[in-house]
Amino acid sequence: MKPIQCCLACVCLLFCACNQQPASARHIPVTMRKYAIEPNVIQVKKGENVVLDVSTRDVEHGFQIEQLGINEPIPPGKPAQIPLKTDAKGEYKIECSIICGAGHDDMQAKLVVQ
Repeated sequence: MKPIQCCLACVCLLFCACNQQPASARHIPVTMRKYAIEPNVIQVKKGENVVLDVSTRDVEHGFQIEQLGINEPIPPGKPAQIPLKTDAKGEYKIECSIICGAGHDDMQAKLVVQ
Protein backbone atom coordinates (compact mmCIF):
# COMPACT_ATOMS: atom_id res chain seq x y z
CA MET A 1 0.00 0.00 0.00
CA LYS A 2 1.33 3.43 -0.93
CA PRO A 3 1.91 6.01 1.84
CA ILE A 4 -0.86 8.28 0.56
CA GLN A 5 -3.36 5.40 0.59
CA CYS A 6 -2.28 4.47 4.10
CA CYS A 7 -2.82 8.04 5.31
CA LEU A 8 -6.27 8.20 3.66
CA ALA A 9 -7.25 4.91 5.27
CA CYS A 10 -6.17 6.20 8.71
CA VAL A 11 -8.12 9.44 8.26
CA CYS A 12 -11.19 7.49 7.19
CA LEU A 13 -10.97 5.20 10.23
CA LEU A 14 -10.57 8.17 12.58
CA PHE A 15 -13.52 9.95 11.01
CA CYS A 16 -15.74 6.88 11.39
CA ALA A 17 -14.69 6.43 15.04
CA CYS A 18 -15.38 10.09 15.87
CA ASN A 19 -18.87 10.01 14.33
CA GLN A 20 -20.11 7.06 16.37
CA GLN A 21 -22.93 8.07 18.68
CA PRO A 22 -22.53 7.11 22.34
CA ALA A 23 -25.01 4.54 23.56
CA SER A 24 -28.19 6.26 24.65
CA ALA A 25 -28.50 6.54 28.38
CA ARG A 26 -31.14 4.78 30.43
CA HIS A 27 -32.98 7.48 32.40
CA ILE A 28 -34.27 6.49 35.83
CA PRO A 29 -36.69 8.86 37.59
CA VAL A 30 -35.95 9.38 41.29
CA THR A 31 -38.21 11.39 43.60
CA MET A 32 -37.15 12.81 46.97
CA ARG A 33 -39.68 13.92 49.55
CA LYS A 34 -39.92 14.15 53.31
CA TYR A 35 -38.73 11.50 54.35
CA ALA A 36 -38.24 9.08 51.50
CA ILE A 37 -36.31 8.46 48.31
CA GLU A 38 -38.26 6.62 45.62
CA PRO A 39 -37.45 4.11 44.33
CA ASN A 40 -35.86 2.77 47.50
CA VAL A 41 -33.58 0.44 45.48
CA ILE A 42 -32.12 1.38 42.10
CA GLN A 43 -30.66 -1.55 40.16
CA VAL A 44 -28.34 -1.11 37.18
CA LYS A 45 -25.88 -3.27 35.30
CA LYS A 46 -22.14 -2.80 35.43
CA GLY A 47 -21.04 -0.67 32.47
CA GLU A 48 -24.58 0.53 31.71
CA ASN A 49 -24.98 4.17 30.64
CA VAL A 50 -27.36 5.57 33.29
CA VAL A 51 -28.69 9.03 34.14
CA LEU A 52 -30.77 9.62 37.26
CA ASP A 53 -33.51 12.23 36.80
CA VAL A 54 -33.86 13.44 40.40
CA SER A 55 -36.65 15.73 41.56
CA THR A 56 -38.30 16.75 44.82
CA ARG A 57 -41.97 17.09 45.68
CA ASP A 58 -41.63 19.42 48.64
CA VAL A 59 -38.50 21.12 50.03
CA GLU A 60 -34.88 21.23 48.87
CA HIS A 61 -33.04 17.96 49.34
CA GLY A 62 -29.49 16.85 48.62
CA PHE A 63 -28.89 13.71 46.55
CA GLN A 64 -25.72 12.07 47.83
CA ILE A 65 -23.86 8.87 46.98
CA GLU A 66 -20.68 9.53 48.92
CA GLN A 67 -18.79 6.50 47.56
CA LEU A 68 -19.27 7.79 43.99
CA GLY A 69 -18.50 11.43 44.78
CA ILE A 70 -22.06 12.60 44.07
CA ASN A 71 -23.65 15.36 46.17
CA GLU A 72 -26.20 17.38 44.22
CA PRO A 73 -28.70 19.87 45.65
CA ILE A 74 -32.24 19.27 44.38
CA PRO A 75 -34.41 22.39 44.74
CA PRO A 76 -38.18 22.15 44.21
CA GLY A 77 -39.14 22.66 40.57
CA LYS A 78 -35.58 22.17 39.30
CA PRO A 79 -34.88 18.48 38.62
CA ALA A 80 -31.28 17.39 38.20
CA GLN A 81 -29.87 14.93 35.72
CA ILE A 82 -27.09 12.98 37.42
CA PRO A 83 -24.94 10.65 35.29
CA LEU A 84 -23.81 7.51 37.12
CA LYS A 85 -20.49 5.71 36.95
CA THR A 86 -21.40 2.05 36.79
CA ASP A 87 -17.94 0.58 36.31
CA ALA A 88 -17.74 -1.20 39.69
CA LYS A 89 -20.19 -3.77 41.03
CA GLY A 90 -21.47 -3.18 44.53
CA GLU A 91 -24.08 -1.59 46.76
CA TYR A 92 -23.97 2.15 47.40
CA LYS A 93 -25.91 4.09 50.02
CA ILE A 94 -27.99 7.02 48.79
CA GLU A 95 -28.77 9.73 51.35
CA CYS A 96 -30.24 13.20 51.63
CA SER A 97 -27.38 15.60 52.35
CA ILE A 98 -29.51 18.66 53.25
CA ILE A 99 -31.28 18.56 56.60
CA CYS A 100 -34.97 18.65 55.73
CA GLY A 101 -36.75 17.96 59.02
CA ALA A 102 -37.20 15.50 61.86
CA GLY A 103 -37.13 12.37 59.65
CA HIS A 104 -34.07 13.45 57.66
CA ASP A 105 -31.87 10.63 58.98
CA ASP A 106 -34.36 8.07 57.66
CA MET A 107 -34.04 9.31 54.06
CA GLN A 108 -31.98 6.54 52.55
CA ALA A 109 -32.03 4.36 49.48
CA LYS A 110 -29.63 1.99 47.78
CA LEU A 111 -27.94 1.81 44.37
CA VAL A 112 -27.08 -1.75 43.30
CA VAL A 113 -24.62 -2.21 40.43
CA GLN A 114 -24.77 -5.83 39.25
